[in-house]
Amino acid sequence: MAMSAADFLVASKRCEIQGLTSFLALGELVSAIGALVHALQRERGASNMYLASGGQDYQDRWQAIQKQVDRETANFHQTLSRANAELGVFSGGARLFSRIASAVHLLTGIAVLRGQVLSRKLALTKVTDAYSQVIQSLLGVVFETADAASDPAISRGLVALFNFMQGKELAGQERALGSAGFAARKFTSEQTTRLQHLVESQERCFEVFAQFADERSLRLWSELGSAAIMPELRGLRALAARGGSPGDESLADRWFRIATERIDAMHDIEQKLQLALKQLCQVQLSEARQLLDCNQLALEELDRQQDPDNTVFLVPVSAADANSSVTEQPPVGRSMMELLQFQARRLQEMGAELDAAKSALEERKVLERAKLILMKHRGLNEDEAYRALRQAAMNQSRRLIDVARSVIEMADVLQP
Repeated sequence: MAMSAADFLVASKRCEIQGLTSFLALGELVSAIGALVHALQRERGASNMYLASGGQDYQDRWQAIQKQVDRETANFHQTLSRANAELGVFSGGARLFSRIASAVHLLTGIAVLRGQVLSRKLALTKVTDAYSQVIQSLLGVVFETADAASDPAISRGLVALFNFMQGKELAGQERALGSAGFAARKFTSEQTTRLQHLVESQERCFEVFAQFADERSLRLWSELGSAAIMPELRGLRALAARGGSPGDESLADRWFRIATERIDAMHDIEQKLQLALKQLCQVQLSEARQLLDCNQLALEELDRQQDPDNTVFLVPVSAADANSSVTEQPPVGRSMMELLQFQARRLQEMGAELDAAKSALEERKVLERAKLILMKHRGLNEDEAYRALRQAAMNQSRRLIDVARSVIEMADVLQP
């Protein structure tokens, strides 16, 4: 027996429910990643202090933090095993699996990295880069999760969360670099330039976060911005920009303490964002199940009322239909046409909202690709590539994203 329009209408709703169920599992994975990243950020900062002191100080602190990283790594692997069955249902599943594979592989190298730090066989910058690479691989999993979201409200929440986590990671890099400079009692010109870049990059991430975050998260972020530690943090940033203070041995501890207090407060906000996202998934899932029940009731009513010999001709949903408000429940007791139009309007409105949320992720992809092109063709590092893009944008009075697109277009034209 051929499947009817009603069968596919119900199947559409069941697909939505399956996607939301899978996102609940992925939400647990994102939370585990957040906890692991937070621990790795602390280990990176402590390792920088240990190396900058010439191996004389901070070893106990660094090794104590390692135990926390090991616990969070075990939790990440356990959560990943539980979520594994849900990972393949998304359109971007291949990219998501690739990101996870990279993160899992890089995590296996942490033990070797620790041995090299302990024996001081690696330069401080190499150690920082190694930790940062592991962290970025984990954040890449969060990025792909946000990119795979098909529900606009969930996508907005994930875009806000990813940008907040990325901003927090840049704050972690700032803590590590500042710890190294203050422990060494001086900052090189390269370090001061890098610190300024990290501060500016944090601001960009938090601007995107503010566009998509809920009111409670924005209020907490505003409160942190006016916290008592911020004037002291800004003072230490200014001191670092001037090259540090050779005679003050306590600055490294002060910097690490203040930067850590700020990052810990950011982690609290991050956890609240994750909880809000989980609750949103649960609400959306409950509503989707209610709509499925209502659809089935409407179809049963339609079967009782409809003449079996009556033919209904379906026409595309008009622009007026697409722009009209969608009722909370499907029209019980109405025609199959109305049920289909109800579902079509709902999906179109969701698509428009989803496009708005995904635009922030797409701009990040464009900017990262433009930086890679400049790094490859002009031999720049990441900071230099970003500064070149920003300078070009200011010189041409254009948006940064438009300059990045021009770089990509030019590279495509010049390819043999």
